[in-house]
Amino acid sequence: MKVQPKKRARDVSLALTYACTVSAHEMVVGGRPDVPTVERGTTWEPRLISRHQELTEMFARLLLVRLRARVDRLAALESECHRRAGEAALPGALAGVLRGLVSRRGPGAVAGSVRWLCSPVRRRDFRRAYTLAAHLADLARTTVIEAGAAYDPVVRTRLLAATRYQATRDVLDFTLGDPSLAGPPDRLLAELDWLDTHLPPREGRS
Repeated sequence: MKVQPKKRARDVSLALTYACTVSAHEMVVGGRPDVPTVERGTTWEPRLISRHQELTEMFARLLLVRLRARVDRLAALESECHRRAGEAALPGALAGVLRGLVSRRGPGAVAGSVRWLCSPVRRRDFRRAYTLAAHLADLARTTVIEAGAAYDPVVRTRLLAATRYQATRDVLDFTLGDPSLAGPPDRLLAELDWLDTHLPPREGRS
């Protein structure tokens, strides 16, 4: 199923916002965001993960929920982000200048392309942001596929319910430091039990 251009543009904007939030948070916190320093898991099975991994997993779950676990939208998003990241590399930027000259764009547009070509720092940051956005889409898509929810509406609906609950806990922990505000797990279990016999068409077959 082909993703509509407007919907694809909204998906890209959302993923880029998430990617920039990850980068901004790491810049504020400082240190080595890739070094495992955050303790997660349970008391009987603790694990150390890096702050970067924690943030990327959190925003990948949010992306999965916002795009309703649709593998076609996630795949299109990943492809588009990789394409835009490629445009920021030196060959892509040079190709953009050449396209402007061939298509006889106005002097202002060509000058903007030249300034972009001569701004390695801007292009590097642009490329990193879109590469991270593509990575978030890849993580979300892999989760859907591994859960067997890519083409099964029932499994996809259950995956959305569970991921929405976990994503809510993530955000409340990230912003307020209190994931318990998402409510007890009993609420999620009750919703999953209800979904066993009452699959919402809007959720499962959209």
